[in-house]
Amino acid sequence: MLFPNSKQIEQVPYTKMSTPTAAPLLLPRISNRWARACLWTATVFCFLLFISLLWFYFTPQGTKLRGIVAEAVYTSKQTKYTWLLVGPSGVAKIKQSYQRQAETNHLVKQDMSLVHIAAAKLGAPMTPSSLVKIEDIKGPTYVGKVMYVKDPRYIHVVASHSPDGEKVSNIAARTGALAAVNGGGFFLTEKKENMAGPEYENIERIMHPFGLIVSEGKLVIGDPTTPQDIVGFTKQGVLISGRYTYEQMKKLDIAEAVSFLPRLVVNGKRMITEGDGGWGVAPRTAIAQKADGTVMVLVIDGRAIHSFGATLKDVQEELLKRGAVNAVNLDGGSSSSMYYKGKIITTPSGFVGEKPIPNAFLIYNPYLEKGNVVYKPDESQPRS
Repeated sequence: MLFPNSKQIEQVPYTKMSTPTAAPLLLPRISNRWARACLWTATVFCFLLFISLLWFYFTPQGTKLRGIVAEAVYTSKQTKYTWLLVGPSGVAKIKQSYQRQAETNHLVKQDMSLVHIAAAKLGAPMTPSSLVKIEDIKGPTYVGKVMYVKDPRYIHVVASHSPDGEKVSNIAARTGALAAVNGGGFFLTEKKENMAGPEYENIERIMHPFGLIVSEGKLVIGDPTTPQDIVGFTKQGVLISGRYTYEQMKKLDIAEAVSFLPRLVVNGKRMITEGDGGWGVAPRTAIAQKADGTVMVLVIDGRAIHSFGATLKDVQEELLKRGAVNAVNLDGGSSSSMYYKGKIITTPSGFVGEKPIPNAFLIYNPYLEKGNVVYKPDESQPRS
């Protein structure tokens, strides 16, 4: 029977009808589309990567950029990876250039008479706002800050209290400092089995500062007989740099010092006269002094979208146009950080932010005997 009548239809038991869903039919189509999209994206990515590598390694522009990046890597804590960019011969050339710079940079004799500490003659009491001023700076590939310190006699070097280093903010907080910036360089070694005690708990690597550390006229760390490339201050507040032994430093009345290089400005003249300084583009820290004794501390952010970084020549020029008579490069990279009034005011480039360091330049808070007491370091506790 092809066409049942109404009575026959009524006799058929009712069952709930279900409409076939389209989802099972669409899933294979969606999966195929996603697979094709992923395959297409991966193909385009690989093609662009291949083209980029060709440009990076086989064009004049790419080769120049590769050299800049290689210099930055070589002067960072990732030196061992430099060969991936320029090969063993390229690494040898960078090393030779770096050594040549280190051996010639200290030869220019500094004229100490070019700086006269104006704040010492005024004799007026300092307040935090009159002692320190902050300026934002911006260049083609970087942003950063310059801190102006009116009286250099408030600047002191303080060493880390921990074997694996200490953050700038921690050093500043425990000393009650108004401001601070990272200082000299360092290298790391594995902790030895004979290193026991509470200070070594949860520590895997030991931080060793380059050269020496002098704080308040005393040698904190370092060999007193070996000449070191130093940057520091005399008791009178004059910024001094060059290669000296500790005994020579005592004769020059140097009270605060760390070890790093190169010198950027000496006696008002550029030390980098060719190229960009040979250290690539990276976060930077530097310290300088004007003829009236005002100290300039510069920190430039780097390795970030908002600030790629600066060359040593960039730093040199920034300080020169602000009146630097003498200027020296300090440890940069992920160590670069500036502290002011209880917080870090720059953007450190480390993956976890601020990084432990071996020492720092601190600007102590002025202590006024007649009211307006801001901070005063605990004199009973050693600072370094």
